[in-house]
Amino acid sequence: MVISIDFLTYFNIIYDWVIINLLNIITTILTILIIVGVFRLVRREINRLRKRDLVDDNTALLFKRISRWTTYIVLGVLLFNLLGIRIDFFLGLWVLAGGTIVGFASMSTIGNALAGLIIMISRPFKIRDWLFFKEQFVVVEDIELIFTRMRTLDNIIISVPNQIVLETVISNQSVYNIIRRNISVSIDYSENPEKIRGILLESIKNVEGIIKDPMPYVWITDFPRFAMEYRLFYYINDTQKVQMIEAKTREAIANGFTKNGIEISTPNLQIQKRI
Repeated sequence: MVISIDFLTYFNIIYDWVIINLLNIITTILTILIIVGVFRLVRREINRLRKRDLVDDNTALLFKRISRWTTYIVLGVLLFNLLGIRIDFFLGLWVLAGGTIVGFASMSTIGNALAGLIIMISRPFKIRDWLFFKEQFVVVEDIELIFTRMRTLDNIIISVPNQIVLETVISNQSVYNIIRRNISVSIDYSENPEKIRGILLESIKNVEGIIKDPMPYVWITDFPRFAMEYRLFYYINDTQKVQMIEAKTREAIANGFTKNGIEISTPNLQIQKRI
């Protein structure tokens, strides 16, 4: 009997509260539905712009995160208001807790967060760009507030703190459609330079991935003590296959010199000169 009376008492309290605040409840529900609808509309519009290549993946991701957290904050304020809870206390508590957290947080974490914001705003690279980072080729998978996630050619995901990313010189291989590469070889001084130039250019004619325009060319770049240094420049338009193309180019050059009975002296195969 006591349980029944207590239940009825609580039910009456809730019922009275609903009746008194009925207009507020209806208004809040309608407002929430409108906000959720606007949020979904914004996300749909962002996806549409991304599919039409009017907005890149990095910008689309940033806008989605901003719209999502804005929606969460507005919904929280509405619910607090509906329940009659004063949010000034919670705001003060949040500021106090936030100040304490910031005070005890490591400077590196704060630096990474600031670096992440700088990367998102300045956009030196975007998601799915190919980069030459820390002596290896990687593709950008995600840019977060603290870390930038990259995938190596070994299909391994690495998470790099944004402060390191910001402080590192990075070659973005995806900015231009065409990039220039070079390979240098050293040949004995007794060999005719025109002949060597012809062998180098002929060797790479059928290498898959090397484009015809701009045309490859050869320079004499140094006069070391024991052999003359020749540098072959060529162009590619598929940065995702850069290492495969380089390997085939080296093989083609080696076969070309072997076919002509010429020995490569102290070979110095090099990477990278970008346009």
